[in-house]
Amino acid sequence: MRLVPWHDPLPPGIALHRLDLDLAAEDGDAWVNLTPDERARATRFARRADRVRFAHTRAAVRRLIAQRLACRPAEVPLRADAHGKPYVEAAGDNAVPLFNISHAGDHALIALADPARVRCVGVDIEACARDLMADADALLAMAFTAREQREIRSDADLPHAFYRRWVGKEAVLKAAGVGMAEHLQSVGIHPDAHGALAVDCAVPAWAGIEAMALSAPPGYAAALAWHTKEQPL
Repeated sequence: MRLVPWHDPLPPGIALHRLDLDLAAEDGDAWVNLTPDERARATRFARRADRVRFAHTRAAVRRLIAQRLACRPAEVPLRADAHGKPYVEAAGDNAVPLFNISHAGDHALIALADPARVRCVGVDIEACARDLMADADALLAMAFTAREQREIRSDADLPHAFYRRWVGKEAVLKAAGVGMAEHLQSVGIHPDAHGALAVDCAVPAWAGIEAMALSAPPGYAAALAWHTKEQPL
């Protein structure tokens, strides 16, 4: 497994790491950094690849946060909110970073944010399956706004147009801390020619969330979303 710091420009107060996974490797070396509950959760995955993704991604998150909290990885007090979004339980401590994770295929992304500068952060990475578009009409109608559907259909590379909006949409909703299924139509993502992602939110409380496309490995798409503290809620 290889944990790589992100070197491309990022918004102030945000750090990003990419974890390159070996899905055929043993997952035991990650377990020393996990809690007993996390180890038990890992063993419940039926597929080896899913177990490796969970164990090594969670262990990497714990190591990165432990460096900032000056504690052992297994001592980082991770909790999950009502939507399953993990967070560090340490109320009132500005030294505790915000974070978000995403994994797909052979890669994971881990975003860390300084809570003195950033209100929330979300990240997403997806492996781009070309055959996903076999039932494009139903998929577009379910997941995208009318404007997004028009933009996707007008793109010569429909799968690429789909995924760069999908990862942006998921990153924004993860930053907002809400479930995906019920809010897919509440956010519109509109890429420009330079990789910026304009965000159109139907929910006023999310109006300050910004997003950007990330340089993903070949065959993947990724995006980052954030809300800085200079912006009003």
